[in-house]
Amino acid sequence: VNCRLKSDLIICMVTAVFVFGIHCSTVFTALQPEINPVLWSVAGCVGLLLHYVMPQLRKQLPWLCIARPVLRSHEHSQFEVRDAARVMWFEKLYVYLCCFERNILYPVVFLACLTSESPAIVRKFGPYAASIVITICALKCLRCAFSHPPSQYLILAFACLFFQLDYAAASETFLIDYFVTAIAFSKTHEFLLKVQFVVTYIAPWQITWGSAFHAFAQPFSVPHSAMMFLQAAISAALSAPLNPFLGSAVFLTSYVRPVKFWERDYNTRRVDHSNTRLSSHLERNLGADDNNLNSIFYEHLTRSLQHSLCGDLILGRWGAVAQGDCFVLASDYLNCLVHIIELGNGLVTFQMRGLEFRGTYCQQREVEAISEGVEDNEGCCCCEPGHLPNMLSLNSAFSQRWLAWEVTATKYVLEGYSISDNSAVSMLQVFDFRKVLVTYYVKSIIFYAVGSPCLETWLSSPVIMEALQPYCDRNFVDLDPVFNMNIDEDYDFRAAGITRNSFCHIYLDWIQFCADKRDKALSDKSKESAVVSLCFALSLLGRRTLGAASHNTLSSVDFFLYGLHALFKGDFRITSVRDEWIFSDMDLLKKVVAPGVR
Repeated sequence: VNCRLKSDLIICMVTAVFVFGIHCSTVFTALQPEINPVLWSVAGCVGLLLHYVMPQLRKQLPWLCIARPVLRSHEHSQFEVRDAARVMWFEKLYVYLCCFERNILYPVVFLACLTSESPAIVRKFGPYAASIVITICALKCLRCAFSHPPSQYLILAFACLFFQLDYAAASETFLIDYFVTAIAFSKTHEFLLKVQFVVTYIAPWQITWGSAFHAFAQPFSVPHSAMMFLQAAISAALSAPLNPFLGSAVFLTSYVRPVKFWERDYNTRRVDHSNTRLSSHLERNLGADDNNLNSIFYEHLTRSLQHSLCGDLILGRWGAVAQGDCFVLASDYLNCLVHIIELGNGLVTFQMRGLEFRGTYCQQREVEAISEGVEDNEGCCCCEPGHLPNMLSLNSAFSQRWLAWEVTATKYVLEGYSISDNSAVSMLQVFDFRKVLVTYYVKSIIFYAVGSPCLETWLSSPVIMEALQPYCDRNFVDLDPVFNMNIDEDYDFRAAGITRNSFCHIYLDWIQFCADKRDKALSDKSKESAVVSLCFALSLLGRRTLGAASHNTLSSVDFFLYGLHALFKGDFRITSVRDEWIFSDMDLLKKVVAPGVR
């Protein structure tokens, strides 16, 4: 925060000097009155291209007539995306033009108006009142142009057409005209959106009945539509949302709330060892229900959106986004609602809520409508004459215009993972699968041990080296009964335990491979080296802690999973005297064994 404040202070001072210098020059006064219409025309054309033409060309159904996007992403035709989304040329062009519009074009437009029209405002209102009017109007105009550019070209066009052509006598200089038009445009646009929403839901052909009450409420709402339109006007003036009555087509005005607000607290409540009783732990089925697994998935999705959402909005991958917009991300059977709360300079505030559309007809129908394709429809009224290539049929185009939502993109790449209902008990019932799991567990421990930046410190520690002396003997064998030939791949049945030779036979190549990938190469990585002894000791310790957490009954899959879950939660219990050397440096447990099991 301190660095950000220092940066803002420097940038504000430089900007103030630069703007004041341009204002004091004769750039905007000598070119009057031709420069203002030229700047307005350029801003209007750039805004039309950026915020109408390009978003429409990138939509899933451009102008609700074309069946697929004209400007398609690289991943649009791929069935399964495995890499990060590629930045296309039109996305780069969009970012550059938006930066030019927001940081150069609109500041120049308002600076020209301030320079040329400030004397007229002073003559009309006096020096003191004019200072307040100019400050408020200029700050409002600049802030709107910076925080929400998609609507500024329309505000600019309406201000010019209304106050320069239609009602020129009512003009109070362009600065005040723009200020008034911005407020009127915001309220009118909100009113039109609410009217469109109401009309969409009370239209006779919009049969969205999901219950007997819906079948009664929807026809009943048609004769009372005038009252709902009046409520839409009042709610638009007060910035109050319209709430559906009992989920039906009857809408009531809600309470007034600010433009940017948090709907409610949607913090997930996961079930784990910290908030459940001990008896639940003993059942060994902790957090295995769908809701708990979904909450973990949504938490991961939120973290992914925190890293990528702002950049995707800047690239225009979500279309023309405004503060307060809501989006539904749908993927197979998991859906989430993303509420855009605030947009800033390089940041976005959002709220995400997981949705499980199950159990009710209307919710399930919404998901089907979002995911179903409309390009196969060939209907035209009552017949099916077909449609032009890559175009929608007449029926599809009509039905798409009577929806309260639209699909912005069918392929949006976001880092996540797939959830599959797969029983670990049935999968690990076979000893071979458990052997594979334990082998990967040992390899993970070796990976984190060899790749750790503290490896040289551990190898040079006299306490650790003294504890590893027994493991350096080529005839060393660990006869702990927790080791099993059915589970441990390096088990030596002739010695009835795990020997150094059997360990090196399985894992020496992996140790040397990890050592070669280090930034700082190891001088000795042979079979008799200290790093092999350290990995050998850590592998025995890791498997012994797994056995201790499993109550030394690794042959039973239930106890094996119970021990695996205990280690995953971080419940490591050192029960053997031979493993107490790990306490000489707890980073060995925290940064090697714990990440290895996870």
